[in-house]
Amino acid sequence: MIPELHNSVGVSRLQASGPVALLVILMALVALASASCRTRSADGAAPSTTTARTAEKPAVPSPVQGPPAPSANAPSSLPEAGEKPPSSSDVTLPGSISPVSATGDPARDWQLKYERTENSPEADLVVRTGDINNLGFGWPSGFDPFSGKSTPVHPHPWKAAKDEPEGTDRILLGSSVDPSEELRDIVAYNRLGSDGYSGILSDCALAGPSCKERQESMPRPITLAIGALPAKIDAVLFQIFADDFQVPHFHSHFQVSLNGTRIPSFEQAINALDQTGPIGKLVTLRLLPEYWPLLRSGNVQLLIDDPTTRVRDGYAVDFVRILVNPRKFKYEVSLLASVLDADTRKPISGAMVTAALQSASTDDSGRCELKGLPAGLVVATAASSNYDQNSTPVDLPTGETGRAEILLHKHQENTAALERSIAQTGSATVYGIHFDTDSARLRGDSLPALNAVLGLVQNHSSSRWLIAGHTDNQGNDARNQPLSEQRAAAVIAWLKDHGANVSQLVPQGFGSSRPVADNATSAGRALNRRVEVALAK
Repeated sequence: MIPELHNSVGVSRLQASGPVALLVILMALVALASASCRTRSADGAAPSTTTARTAEKPAVPSPVQGPPAPSANAPSSLPEAGEKPPSSSDVTLPGSISPVSATGDPARDWQLKYERTENSPEADLVVRTGDINNLGFGWPSGFDPFSGKSTPVHPHPWKAAKDEPEGTDRILLGSSVDPSEELRDIVAYNRLGSDGYSGILSDCALAGPSCKERQESMPRPITLAIGALPAKIDAVLFQIFADDFQVPHFHSHFQVSLNGTRIPSFEQAINALDQTGPIGKLVTLRLLPEYWPLLRSGNVQLLIDDPTTRVRDGYAVDFVRILVNPRKFKYEVSLLASVLDADTRKPISGAMVTAALQSASTDDSGRCELKGLPAGLVVATAASSNYDQNSTPVDLPTGETGRAEILLHKHQENTAALERSIAQTGSATVYGIHFDTDSARLRGDSLPALNAVLGLVQNHSSSRWLIAGHTDNQGNDARNQPLSEQRAAAVIAWLKDHGANVSQLVPQGFGSSRPVADNATSAGRALNRRVEVALAK
């Protein structure tokens, strides 16, 4: 069932058997009463939230400290308690965010909640939100999180400090998770699956979405204070220190957006992560040029959320960085990739493999090599005509060469395949709708794909659908934008002529502004020429 079409039902429609249902309710009432007792101080007032991380179990026995010892010619001490933090001569942006320039001393720089540094050894511009402190648990002595090495396993759950930037250093669960679903259908609720982080919702069954723990774990944007960009931009990278994403295991699905615009390549990478431990790792993602205009607003909000699957896959983010025009990485790795047909296991030649800023085409044996990649969780994405893109993460500490086998599935566009995609991601991509060159006239070979979309729409007569046209970057925006709008309208006109309710359908055209792959390659351009069908909010 498509999640957005799922109608919530009340406790009165409890689907468990009578005794079991009564037992569930009684247990929830007892837990709620117990929680109420724990959250009141002796005089009946609610205690203030602690500003330090507090784990329910003892921390891992290995000693943890701050960042590595600074170099001999760098300041050797952290600011004293109560000392005024370093002042910023860089920029003061709207709101309460005042980023500070880094000095090159990790002992001082990593404690900054917000950083903005121009002309650093790493990039023309480095912007960061979130202190670099392993979710507040600290690092082993001499540990560098940019080296690609794994952090020690940390205990959970924990309490985020009050002064941590929104969206960082706390357990988050997708907005589709509703703890009260446990009362409505406990079997279905358990079947969805859950990880250890979701245990924070154990007392939320009766309160549902209004539960304090549910509200505190609701995904929220991470704001990065960019300010003025360099006059010339050649490349943009995002680095996310990600913790406990387990998409392949739990079949969750995360949407990743910047200022409300979804970034398909980021989603492809995040949804390939299968972390355990829990431990955190650095993930480096390239922002395609068509999305650079999103950075010009001065402030960028990065949101990671699962709004569709209802799976309780908890996650956390320690910090996020943006590197504009990055320089050579201090810690580098290499990757040997092979791309195979998922069904036949035959190699796919000419597939384009990308990771961070590097890309390469596979040879006749389906293999290629990428060098000069940043250490950490390297996410390699392969694209080839008539196949769905796929990504594989490889855990690579500095100096190592890893191997990635990327399996590609043939793209399917029948109604059942579109239903599955909508249920998982909220949208479906259609490549089989073809038009005459530089025209909105539908070609005859589009009928199978058009009939698949018609079946999807007619199966859900109470839903509204967005029909969006996309082009590659060939030609100019003045032509591509209206052409994509006209093509979306042509699809809707065909659907109307074949029985669809036109009031359900909303045309959109994006031209070349929303690519799913790199327009610099023929394989990427082929993937960008598409029609997308999505549930309207």
